[in-house]
Amino acid sequence: MLVWSKIIASDQENYYEDRFLGMGQTNAVIKQLSFSKRLRVEVFLDNQKEANHLIDEFGGKINKLENIDWAKKNSISNRPLIKIRDQILVSDNSNPTHLKDIKNKYPNKKIIAIPAALAFGTGDHATTSTCLRMVVDISKKYKKEKRNWSLFDIGLGTGILAISARLMGAYEVEGFDFDPNAITIAKRNIKINSIDNISVYEKDLFDWFPSEDKTWDVITANIFANVLNPNLNKIWNSVAANGHLLLSGVLKEHHESVIKTSNENGMPEPNIHLKGKWVSFHYKKDS
Repeated sequence: MLVWSKIIASDQENYYEDRFLGMGQTNAVIKQLSFSKRLRVEVFLDNQKEANHLIDEFGGKINKLENIDWAKKNSISNRPLIKIRDQILVSDNSNPTHLKDIKNKYPNKKIIAIPAALAFGTGDHATTSTCLRMVVDISKKYKKEKRNWSLFDIGLGTGILAISARLMGAYEVEGFDFDPNAITIAKRNIKINSIDNISVYEKDLFDWFPSEDKTWDVITANIFANVLNPNLNKIWNSVAANGHLLLSGVLKEHHESVIKTSNENGMPEPNIHLKGKWVSFHYKKDS
């Protein structure tokens, strides 16, 4: 395997994020350099032709990767904890001693370890953090009502939404991703966090045909509008009565297309959350 890398200024982050960190791309990471405002973009590639294309387009450099224990390499980090409401703290450091220290320091918080990896969703991106906050808010309502609830995650990525749902009380959690690498990483993260009752598998949303007699209290889909819109009807039909559909990963310039598609499918008006250039939607289904 090869890795293309380039050091960029912090004000270039949005450009490279759009180029390499789309919801369907799981072969890139952007990292903050220690003691610096600059960032390193890394894209992991299988062949020299792809690498040469990036060099021609962006400059940078290419290195050949040795066999590396990525879980061990990414288990140590200095990134600050990510706070989700008053409930969850997300660390990208999976070192057991470090996690124990966090739990001792914050005994009333739910701690999630999501090491940096080649999959989308470590908790710090606007789309992921917004989805996490919506899941936490909904879980509080279910807890207050003493209701059991289930969650289905479309576009699993690192598994952070599924893991959060289980920690917040969901009795049944399931999710899929079209990328086998994401499934491997999600399973690893589920194991790191000692979570059970989460079913994950490889599936393309376009090839997903949900059972008519199976619905979910909460469905999350952190995916681009061009993938979401053609599949929105079958996703909505899988939301249970009084359930919630949480959509994220939609750029501002595409959010009108999601509204148009949802109206065509007879969906109610959503609550809209705007964070930077990203838009998230919260649809509530009536009984």
